[in-house]
Amino acid sequence: MRTIIYARYSTDLQNSRSIADQIALCRERAAAEGWQIIDTFTDAEISGAAGIAEDQRPGMNAMLMRVEQGGVDQVVAESTSRIARHQGDGFAIRERLSYYGVRLFTLSQGEIDEIKGWVQGFLDSQARKDIAFNVKRGQRGTVRAGRSPAGLAYGYRKANRLDERGELIRGLRAIDADQADIVRRIFTEYANQRSARQIAAGLNADGIPGPTGGTWRNSTIAGDRQRKNGMLQNRIYIGKIVHERTSKVSDPRTRKERIRPNPEADWIEADAPDLRIIDDVTWDRVQQLRAAFSTPRPEMARRPKRLLSGIGRCGLCGGGWIVIGRDQWACGKHRDGGGCTNNRTIKTHVYEQKVLDGLRDDMLHPDVVSAYVREWHESRRQRTQEVTQQRAKLERRQREASAKVDRLVNAIADGGEEFVEIRAILSKARHDRDAIAQQLADLEACPVVTLHPGIADDYRAQVAVLTEALADHGHAQQEAIPKLRALIGSVTVYPAEGRRGVEVEATGRVANMLALATGQDLHASMYVNAGAGSGDRTRITSLEG
Repeated sequence: MRTIIYARYSTDLQNSRSIADQIALCRERAAAEGWQIIDTFTDAEISGAAGIAEDQRPGMNAMLMRVEQGGVDQVVAESTSRIARHQGDGFAIRERLSYYGVRLFTLSQGEIDEIKGWVQGFLDSQARKDIAFNVKRGQRGTVRAGRSPAGLAYGYRKANRLDERGELIRGLRAIDADQADIVRRIFTEYANQRSARQIAAGLNADGIPGPTGGTWRNSTIAGDRQRKNGMLQNRIYIGKIVHERTSKVSDPRTRKERIRPNPEADWIEADAPDLRIIDDVTWDRVQQLRAAFSTPRPEMARRPKRLLSGIGRCGLCGGGWIVIGRDQWACGKHRDGGGCTNNRTIKTHVYEQKVLDGLRDDMLHPDVVSAYVREWHESRRQRTQEVTQQRAKLERRQREASAKVDRLVNAIADGGEEFVEIRAILSKARHDRDAIAQQLADLEACPVVTLHPGIADDYRAQVAVLTEALADHGHAQQEAIPKLRALIGSVTVYPAEGRRGVEVEATGRVANMLALATGQDLHASMYVNAGAGSGDRTRITSLEG
């Protein structure tokens, strides 16, 4: 029987030799039975409930694609749990194998028919849940014993030791004196009403490495209010080990894991007084300030979608240029204590107007349009000339490729599918045939760009209409924003010369500008740069291909 072997193991905590061992066992059984092994597929460090798409379990997906090509009699695995630990996946895999007349055989359960597949699928799925339950149960026991089942928090070092039987006791922690001083500094400064951003900037200025060795960030200190993470919310600093603050859930569509906060009543907590770094007075003061700062602001909730959201970047560090406060924009890394020195800000209406002025007045300058059209025509002319010179050669290659595909298809029909190499040859032959056909099609459909003399005026008129609609906070604004955003490639903000102000450099999509002027659909294409300085000056920079 023409046989495919499939092997899988779940996480990097398991032995990576597991796959080699599984394959070896399957090969031994195949040799004993006289089965012909034609291919082997594997998935390493991937859960059996990850899904079967190419981006979820590439080995499984490739195995199923190989089955669909034909020439396979059975798939062999160590057990059904290697095939899937999700009932839906297991059923889908068995259905696809059955459709192509391929049986599923496992070393531990033998041939998997419909009834055995349903029963084993349920057991494998339940076993996955039992494993997760047992892991959590073990973690709860670890917490109650005063040990940490999670990662190492800043301010502590590992203190694992051997018990009287010589076995390693994991999860033990001890205070790191140097890092504990930094923890006390962070809590004390916050209690004195310094923001997390200011604290992070101060630590970076003093050259103190962050928890991972890099720079300190606002998020490292403040954390997320829903997940209750971050240093200011970590109860280990008051001598309490907390576990199960969050749960991992799998999205049924993508199978990606999401983190959800658990109700505080579900948390597992144990006292560890020897791990206390922060006194209760300082802790309570910090939590009171965090609660006061978390009051929702109605004007922020009503904030409309902005024209330049997600487009602007800081010219010094490359970080996002973001909204701060109510009507100001600034470098996100600087505001977050990420070490950027760009401390300049710009008001929303000034920021948007600088970019819009560049769109309207600079980016469709006649010289820019002429350069764009010349480059476009030159590239098309060269390609047309090359393809024309090779037309006869292309047509001959197309006939040869088509004939080769026909011969390979006939060989498969006559039993040639037994040779694994034929699939790669056929795939390449089809690719060559289709590529040549596309080249010939391109030769027949080579468009020409023509511009009427008033195109720049038409473009500016269209931008003016969209700019006017942008001032409307109703439906017209919602229609205008995506059209204007389609004209903008990127926006970069630099500190202006002197002590105040910024210089804004915008990158526009020339093809979309021409499309807007001529009433065509907007699309992504070539870019052109234009900039607006901190004063009234504007400038054209270079055309980019």
